Amino acid sequence: MDTSGPHRPGFAVIDVETTGFSPETERIVEVALVILDADGDEMDAFCTLVDPGRDPGPTHVHGISEEMLTGAPTFAAIHPYLARQLSGQVVVGHNVDRFDLAFLRGECRRVGGDDLVPGPVSSVDTLGVAQRHLDLPGKARLVDCCDYFALTWLDHHNALGDARVTAALLQALRNHLGDGLLGIAETLQQAEGSIWPGATDLRPMAVGRTTSLAG
Repeated sequence: MDTSGPHRPGFAVIDVETTGFSPETERIVEVALVILDADGDEMDAFCTLVDPGRDPGPTHVHGISEEMLTGAPTFAAIHPYLARQLSGQVVVGHNVDRFDLAFLRGECRRVGGDDLVPGPVSSVDTLGVAQRHLDLPGKARLVDCCDYFALTWLDHHNALGDARVTAALLQALRNHLGDGLLGIAETLQQAEGSIWPGATDLRPMAVGRTTSLAG
């Protein structure tokens, strides 16, 4: 089983929809991953609903019903592929350190205990960057940042839509602030040693919100 990451580090923009807010007790119901090269160009994308083994939680927020989860893979089924895609990459998200990565680590632990939980992860949290460097009111929500840079974002709380607009936000922040201020070169270098255990190249079946897709 191959546990090495991509040869050239880039960015893995991640977004998860969940049954609630606590990574210790709640579960992932949708995960999206957008792979960017070091320049920020999209190389690949993956998105699927995830069977949490319980009710999906706040359907009124994420739009995912129990019926939609019929036939969706479990996190255990998609974990090896996610681990491959995340290894050797800078993980990017809006509040990624406290939310998305926390949920991913929690799910990894449920699948295989501490042995499947990754060690240090190189990341860029676009929320933290916006809070530190942009003159935004409130909490610098993703929608606030999109408005700041006039980014189009129609599919709120859809994991792939959120991941793609976060990828666009990362590029806007790089253009606006410069890679030096963001420490991009150093972050990419650190990502080379980032390993997510249990990785494989086999792309799993993905189930979308309306149709089942062959992975």
